[in-house]
Amino acid sequence: MEKTNAEDTVSKPRRGVKHALLNIGSLAAIQVANAVSPLIIYPFLLAVVGSEGYAQVALAEALSLFLLTFVIYSFDIDGVAEIVGISPVRDKKRISVVHSEILMTRIAFYAIGLCILEAAVLLINPQLSMLVLQWSLVSLAYAIQPTWLFQALERNLPLAIISLISRAGAVITIVMTIRQPGDYAFVPGIIGIWYLAGAVIAAGYALRKFGLTLEAPAPRVIASWIWRGKEVFLSNVGVTLYRDANVLLLGIFGVPSTGIAAYSVAEKLVKAIQASIRPVNQFFFPRALAVAKANSKPSRAAFMGIFRITMPQVAVVLCIVAGVFGGYWILGSSISAIAQIKDIEQVAGLAAIMSLACFPGVANFMFGSAGLNALGARSYLLVAVMFTGIASIAVNLCLIPVMGVTGSAICFVLAETLLLALIARRYFVY
Repeated sequence: MEKTNAEDTVSKPRRGVKHALLNIGSLAAIQVANAVSPLIIYPFLLAVVGSEGYAQVALAEALSLFLLTFVIYSFDIDGVAEIVGISPVRDKKRISVVHSEILMTRIAFYAIGLCILEAAVLLINPQLSMLVLQWSLVSLAYAIQPTWLFQALERNLPLAIISLISRAGAVITIVMTIRQPGDYAFVPGIIGIWYLAGAVIAAGYALRKFGLTLEAPAPRVIASWIWRGKEVFLSNVGVTLYRDANVLLLGIFGVPSTGIAAYSVAEKLVKAIQASIRPVNQFFFPRALAVAKANSKPSRAAFMGIFRITMPQVAVVLCIVAGVFGGYWILGSSISAIAQIKDIEQVAGLAAIMSLACFPGVANFMFGSAGLNALGARSYLLVAVMFTGIASIAVNLCLIPVMGVTGSAICFVLAETLLLALIARRYFVY
């Protein structure tokens, strides 16, 4: 009997370590799928359809990101916080209710947001209407796919497999079918259909695997979700202003399509670097919540607790950035796929500048999205993010006429740095 108990004691940590490694590996696979596919699709698209068609696709995507922000709302954070730590067996009914509430609300948000977005696009630039409509399928996919549920239950492997297949399907379809400049009009639809197919499969798997049922949510409960998450949602809008609106500003200022295309490709590369660190963010996210629960409000103690789990992530970012640009410097000219990218030197220069934003970006997620949201400082975080977004647009308006796309790249870095300073201030001024 004593020997059996000892063996159980030893095996449990091993199973825990194995599960943690599988979980973080699955999260990494999801981010790799989301990050690598654009790095294949967009340079290929630029080479085949040219900068004019590419710029149209990039501008329509930038507009559709506002719909995606509306659909995501605050559920990727609030949904995880609502069910993290509960049993998928004993609390099946509770999980079903939360899943139904989030799903129904997101679909309603998608329908409302799409109508508003299409009306705005028809007034501003009717030529982008069909492209935006196709891009909206990506938002619908995120509305249906319960990523937050897989993350909260730490069962990310099935979602990783589905994501890899759907993203690979989009890449293969585009590479095999896009052959001439006019084909750019089909690209958002191809991506959207593959994303949506993956989302439907993931949602169906979640319902079957976890034994969930769809419940009719009460209007007052949906209203409670919306009210509770308003600060996170508005913060996400602010993030969109300084992280995703630069392409639109470049278009408004009449920057040549070659410059918009170069900036867009550089932005995809930097976002791929950011996505590569996101699995580590997500892995440490519950630990940041635990630090927050141990502190009633933002404080020096809370800052140091989150700081200790943030520095390893910063080290990972440093390794990834060094690996990407070191590899380009050593092997870039010898890889034909890279050498064929138009204006590759401009793309590399812009990406080098923008990659600096990855370092404060990691800290912003941990201290802001995880820390301040859980420490009862959502309103402060909202003000900080909105201020950063407005400041970024203002600086862009000053720098773009003088420096063009380089000015936008500089603003990209300055915005993340400003936000980190504002977030850190809250932990020491209370």
